[in-house]
Order: sequence, then structure tokens, then C-alpha cells
Amino acid sequence: MCCGPALAFLLCQLRRRCRQWLSQPCRSAVATALGSVLLLSPGAARAIDVLQIRLPLLQEDFSVRIAELVNPDALWAGSSDLAELNRATNGAYALRLQELLNQPLPMQDHLDAPMVRQVEVILKRLIDVDAKEAKVLDSEPVQAGIRKLKAEGRQATLLSLLQAIPGNKVSIRLDRAALFLRQINQNNAQITELLKTLTRLPAARSEALGRGPFAITTQVVKLPLSRGKESLEVTLVRPVGPPSLPAVVISHGLWDSPASFLGWAQHLASHGAPVLLPRHPGSDINQQAQVLAGNEPPPDPREFLRRPRDVKEVLDALENGQIPGAEGVPARGLTFIGHSWGGTTALQLAGARSLQATLWQACKNTNNTERNLSWVLQCTFLPAATTDSLADSRIARVVAVSPPQALVFAAGLVDLQKPVLLISGSSDIVVPAQPEALDPFRLYPLDRSQLVLVEGGTHFNLPAPASSDGGPLRALLLHWVQGTSLKVDTAVTDPAGRALLFVPHMGPVPANR
Repeated sequence: MCCGPALAFLLCQLRRRCRQWLSQPCRSAVATALGSVLLLSPGAARAIDVLQIRLPLLQEDFSVRIAELVNPDALWAGSSDLAELNRATNGAYALRLQELLNQPLPMQDHLDAPMVRQVEVILKRLIDVDAKEAKVLDSEPVQAGIRKLKAEGRQATLLSLLQAIPGNKVSIRLDRAALFLRQINQNNAQITELLKTLTRLPAARSEALGRGPFAITTQVVKLPLSRGKESLEVTLVRPVGPPSLPAVVISHGLWDSPASFLGWAQHLASHGAPVLLPRHPGSDINQQAQVLAGNEPPPDPREFLRRPRDVKEVLDALENGQIPGAEGVPARGLTFIGHSWGGTTALQLAGARSLQATLWQACKNTNNTERNLSWVLQCTFLPAATTDSLADSRIARVVAVSPPQALVFAAGLVDLQKPVLLISGSSDIVVPAQPEALDPFRLYPLDRSQLVLVEGGTHFNLPAPASSDGGPLRALLLHWVQGTSLKVDTAVTDPAGRALLFVPHMGPVPANR
């Protein structure tokens, strides 16, 4: 079939570039990224019929009907732009595209979890939607499509998901995603090689993995905030009787809640540690519901400073005996644990400062090569950043699980005052391990910081709700709360769970880096 000069030029460019871009590593990265993106897809009445793809470098949209992607013969006989392109390339393009679309999706467990929706919002920039489909980014119909595939025993792939969810047309901007996908490839390659060199921490004793000897109680209390009329909700999980370990505070991430961490709290409380879990009202799951409904804007940048203040309000109330049920709980020598944005809060309370850094200018450039998904959140922090230290003397040590940190603390991690246990998942694409854990860790004080990498850990499978046994980190968190550091032979791994790997401190980042 003949084609015009514009298409001929595109074909020339495509033949030169698409083989490399659609190589196996990129196909896998596309599947990972677009698998998350497609959790956002349309919520209209019928199944998606048309897919538009903008290829990187070419800056040209190609439309294709979903029915044409079922097999190579269907695309060969189709009438879409992509079908014409496929015929002009003698079918080679169809094979690569269909490999991509049929890649199994790395679906997350607990599809209803608020943390999953955090990724959905972050990845909005990878798709375009028609203004007529106002609810195209709703996740409910897509989750229904995923459950439908599972019920039918079908593999969830990009193509099968597109066929299962309602809607009309989706535009996937692979041109926008190109840098992001390359970064995923590079990070994955670095982490894969690193995992081969690290020491696996030994299996924990059964008593550290199982529930401890204490019966526990759980209650939710409301504390009035000194800075306004709004109250602060705190969940208290404590051992019955006098505690045998220092108190613990656990801070949730963006658009999450204490419920996602009750497994951690119950495990620690059963071993003697009272646990307090504040709900941060400016960035919790309730605020998310208001944002998605269009009733509120995303969290205000000042929330970056409000979260540490929330924690200080809790510690003040504990110190002054104002928390019902917390009688006999010491307000000093505490351990603070935070996940995601809560991990960033943990670092603030440990003394990390947001000192002005040249890297901050990169927030203005969406194509910056340093950029990763967590920058979407970190760049919103910067208008409220302060050079003041927010360290709290009542906190003795902290755990930061998957914290966005490399940008907002680019020059202030050297100011950490407390022992810090940094934990990162090797498969986290939201807060990737290489740029947001391994690289920043080199700036941590050598004498009081440790890093554990969780093999196969994502941004979502490290926390533990009440229905769990405490998750893969339970023995590790207990060890840290007990006030002891890690060594290469410290027994904290769940032998039936994910491997925990000890990462040695490599010292300062080279000056020419």
C-alpha cells in the first residue's frame, strides 16, 4: 500500500528508532508504567474502542481500534492509522506493539488501598483524556474490570484490561513517558546488580515474628489542636499493663490513614511498645476524597510543615497527660516510624533540613534527567520549605520507609541528629530505591544511620493493615524499637516473606558527582 510523504518520513524515523525503543527492557517498563496508568482509564458506559498512542521523538498520534490489536492478522486488515503504519512496515511494528500490549501487568494487591490511588494521581501526566469524559480518571470501573479478569481466570495485560473496562477512547503519551521509562530501566539494572552483592539478613527467631506476650487494646481519641479549631485524631494501640518498650509514633503517607499500619502497631504493642498513630487531616484519605470529588485542591505546600507540628501536638498531649488511655506511657525516648510522606516527616523530626539547593531549579523542567515520580510530591513541598531544624528532642530514633527525600533534603541530610533506619523496596517505582534511598544514604551521618533494601518491595507491600501478621518488616521494626543497631548477621527476616538485605554505608558522594 502506498503512503504520502509525511507518513513516509515518519516510517523512516520509526524504522530507525522503534526497534531500540521497544526493546525487551522498555517493553517491561512500559508494561509496568502503563499498567499503573490504565488503572485510571475511562468510566463511560461501554468498553474502550479506540487507543491513541503518541510515540516518543516522532510527536505524532496514531489511532488504533482495540479490536485490531487482538492478533497480527486483525491489525493487518484494519483501517486505522496504526494499521496503515503496520502494513507499511511489513507487519514488524504490529509484532512489537502486540508484545508490549500483552505483557502481564504487575498488579498490586489491595486495589482499594488509598496508596494505590496515590500512584494514579501521580501518573496522570502520562495520559490525555477527552473533555467529554469527565470521569475518565475514576478508578472504580477499572478496578471492576480487573476483578472481572481475575474472576474469569484471564491474565491481566494492557490489552485485556482495555477490553474489560468501560470507556470510549484513551490517549497514551509515550512521548511524555520516554524519560520516565528509561529511568525505570536504569534503576532496575542498577538495583539488580546491587542485589547480587548484598548480604541477606538472617531469619528472625519465631518469638520476634509472632505476636508478643502482651494483650493489646485499641482506641481512637480526638485531640484539640492548639493552632485552630480542628481536632487531631489519634489511634492508640497499647499493651495491657505497664509498657516494656518505649512508645512509638507511626505517620501515614499521602492520602492514607492509620488503618494501613495497624499491623505494625499491633505487632509492636504485643511486644510491649505503646503505639500512637495520628491521622494528618490535611493529607489523609478523607482529604483525597474531597480532591477527587473536586471540592478541594491537592494538599497545600504548608502541609509539609503541618505534619511535623501534628506530631509535636501529639507528643505535647502525651507529655501533659491529655491522651485518654495513655496513662503510664513515657513521652520521651520515642521511636518515630513513617511511610512515604510520613517517612519524609520522620527525617524532618530527626533533623534533616530543607536547605536551598541548585537541584530545586529542576522542578521547573519536566524533562530533567534526575526526575522521578516522587518529585511530583517533593516539588510541591518547596514553597513551604524552611531552613530551620524541626528535630524533636523527645524522639530518640526514627525509621523512614520509602521516603521522598533526595530533592527536598538535597543539602540537608548531613544535619540528621538521630539514628535513622532507612528502608526501601527494590521494586518501588513511586519512590525508586536508587535515587531516593541509595544515593541520599551516602549523605547520612556515618555513625548513626543504616539502610535495608527489601527484595521485591514496592511502595505498597511494605505497610501492614490489621488483617496481616505485621508484614515483612515486623521483626526489623521491633529490633529497631528495642534500641539496637543492625549488623550483617542480625536476624530480622521473615523466612516465609521477602528478603531483607543489609546495605553498607559507602561514605560521602564524590565531589565530582
